[in-house]
Amino acid sequence: MKGQILTELIIAIAITVVIAAIGAQLIGVSLYSAGSSEERQSAVRLAEEIFEALRATTQGNDASSQGWNRLYLPPDGTGNPVSSKGESNQYKIIISGSEWQIASGSSTITLEGKDYNRYFIIENVSRGANSAIESVYNGSNDDPHTQKITVFVSKIGGSQFTFSEYFLRYLNESTAQTSWSGGSGQCGPYGATSSVSGYCSTDGNIDVSGGGDFRIQSQ
Repeated sequence: MKGQILTELIIAIAITVVIAAIGAQLIGVSLYSAGSSEERQSAVRLAEEIFEALRATTQGNDASSQGWNRLYLPPDGTGNPVSSKGESNQYKIIISGSEWQIASGSSTITLEGKDYNRYFIIENVSRGANSAIESVYNGSNDDPHTQKITVFVSKIGGSQFTFSEYFLRYLNESTAQTSWSGGSGQCGPYGATSSVSGYCSTDGNIDVSGGGDFRIQSQ
């Protein structure tokens, strides 16, 4: 009888130990999931700040650079449309004066007592059949009016999160010209890089004999 009781006691203890171990694992997983969820929510907020700041930047305009050019020719509207982009070029958002501006490098942001590293990259976009965005960039089908922004946010010593959005150029500017002989900002290979129009007297199928007017000719 005593042996049976001892056996049952040992079994009960073993079951209790197993249940306790499983419970500890479940609690650990739960705490980790809660922590990861909190980190992701913070990362979403930090990424959205970048996207909103870039939207404001692309809609701005000044004497030196149209807003879109700051994104297309980063970081200040005078960069290279190819070599200034991609994974090797990290950018951050800063406030200069009263405006958001793009600057090289990454930044450390403290949110709710925790430090996060944040940066973004800019990539060119190409469109194929039916103007659909191609999953792999093809320079032959480059679309200068679309840019892909990817934001990277990571808690110091924690996980990294990435968020991507496509930005479209939908604002344009009309400026009067009295000469088509070229000049600063008028004949660049990437369109207007200042607040003036981007047409030149050398553009094909354009008749500029009318002074400040031009007529599109048939081919």
